[in-house]
Amino acid sequence: MSDDQYTTWEDDLCLGSVAPSTELADFVLYPDNGMDRMDLHPGKVNIVYFMCKFEKGAYLCNEEMSCLHEEMGNDVQVVALSTDPDRGTVEKFLERSKKGEITDLNTGKPYRLEMPVAWDEGKKTFGMYRALCGGNLTTYHAFVVDREGKIAWHQQFAQTCPPSKTNFVDQVKKIVKGEPVASAGPKPKKENAGEDDEDAECDDMALF
Repeated sequence: MSDDQYTTWEDDLCLGSVAPSTELADFVLYPDNGMDRMDLHPGKVNIVYFMCKFEKGAYLCNEEMSCLHEEMGNDVQVVALSTDPDRGTVEKFLERSKKGEITDLNTGKPYRLEMPVAWDEGKKTFGMYRALCGGNLTTYHAFVVDREGKIAWHQQFAQTCPPSKTNFVDQVKKIVKGEPVASAGPKPKKENAGEDDEDAECDDMALF
């Protein structure tokens, strides 16, 4: 896979689209989050963050998104939607995260998940966002929704490409301030575009 898979192009299909609601997702209850449904917060910038327990190498993304949630909580609502196959998996993962038991294999540093977390049953919400992206979408992936309820930015993450390796946080700050986001230009045209689509589909199926 090329580095282009982590680049957000200015002509990406989803940009400018009305963001689908998160109210279908089943938010997992824990002591400091007594709710089972949550929608996009009106008046705030919202980040809809798709993640899953399956991709262990990407747990650093959870930690970095937790930091963003804590540092920018006055202006930004971050919600994590798990695409794991059942609610129990999400509950156990969240419980272990709260206890500091999800750690880096090399350093032992705990990775947190300090934001509202939901199970996206049947990947219903994921499917709506995926449709806006032309049918290609994999986790870990975050969508930034502006105060008008439209997708202003999105970013794919991975073990080798957590938020800190991208301009994601800078883009969020620009959106909070109402400033134009930085642009990478339109997506370059490729002769073998069909091969890229096939790769993306295979990556998504790897979640099962």
